[in-house]
Amino acid sequence: MAKRADFAGLDLLTAFGGEETSKKEISLSDILPNPDQPRVFGKEEVGDLVESMKRLGLIEPIVVRKQGKKFQIVAGERRFQAARILGWKSVPVVETEASEDRCYEMALAENEKRKSLNPWEVGRAIQFLRKERKKTAEEVGKILGYTERYVKQLSSIARLDQRSVAELLKTGAEPSVKNLETLLKKKEGRGGEIISPRKAPERIIVDLKSLSSKNRDSFLRELSNLKKKYGLS
Repeated sequence: MAKRADFAGLDLLTAFGGEETSKKEISLSDILPNPDQPRVFGKEEVGDLVESMKRLGLIEPIVVRKQGKKFQIVAGERRFQAARILGWKSVPVVETEASEDRCYEMALAENEKRKSLNPWEVGRAIQFLRKERKKTAEEVGKILGYTERYVKQLSSIARLDQRSVAELLKTGAEPSVKNLETLLKKKEGRGGEIISPRKAPERIIVDLKSLSSKNRDSFLRELSNLKKKYGLS
């Protein structure tokens, strides 16, 4: 087995402030995947990571929390899967005593830090935190380093069902915010939340009843010319 670096990259735990942690090496058989992790698509795509870990070892340890006699993954499931494929018996881990809710936030932040999630997956996680954990858009924004407006935008994208997103991916289209918003509008027959909503067009109502027929015709001709000049409809 390639030599593994000693517990690098603890910035995720540091960012979440002060939860007690311990560093150790534990058996892979004692580690459990997290069924509630934010990542939905591509969880098993670890070929690139296998090659990297084969050459360099596990540069960053897996973050876990105690669950009974086992340890549940908080961050690093792809590293765990790659280690299994490589036939490793144990891996270095950092154990955190953070709460279950805090661990979910850490998993989300870690995936986003690595850009492992597409916008729909991030939105789905944001929606969970806002609805189930009663967090505000501002609080979620602080976790991910997003603006409150962008948090709301991603949350709206999460209204799409998983099947629709999977079908989009099968076409080869990128799961970008733009493409997902377009899909959402198509599915719902209306627009979702966007970063910079357009203002409703301003309308001016003019009562022409007081004008004579001649003046009214003259006014309408001039108005028509102005509309053409400024591209108004």
